[in-house]
Amino acid sequence: KTYVDYTIGPSYDLHRSMGILRTTITGLRLDEDMSFSRFFSGRILWDEGMASNAYKWTKANQGGLMVGLVGADHVKFEGGITGRFQRMAKDQPLDSISVILNPTLTDTRPSSSMSEMRNSAASEWGKDELTLQLRYLKKGVPVGSPESRESSNTGGVLALADYIVISNS
Repeated sequence: KTYVDYTIGPSYDLHRSMGILRTTITGLRLDEDMSFSRFFSGRILWDEGMASNAYKWTKANQGGLMVGLVGADHVKFEGGITGRFQRMAKDQPLDSISVILNPTLTDTRPSSSMSEMRNSAASEWGKDELTLQLRYLKKGVPVGSPESRESSNTGGVLALADYIVISNS
């Protein structure tokens, strides 16, 4: 539900406002805007296809490292590629890590809750300039549980930094 409400729904609205719902991904021209159910179906199939290909590659290349560069909407809330890959690899010793580079507030928070978040950096630079945030759960909500995916169980969002530094040492 989180993925649909906060990712696919707003993406559909954006596509509609841009006037591009009359052309399919294959280039087919439609007489009227694509319905939400068709847009949703296409997005789910696209995510499932990308996750499936990533899974097949990692199974065929044990010990290999796959890096997928995809749009943020395909990894938000683990409802896209990452969550689907994890479902396929649930009994395998495979790791799947999702990193959104330079996310905006709308990438990490439900659009209806952005006005509730007051941050000096966000107000100084504009609401979409704050980057690297971490969503955390309310106390007592188990990580990875079905309840953890419900927006009502979000404890908040922690603004981290403008850069990520990763080290093996």
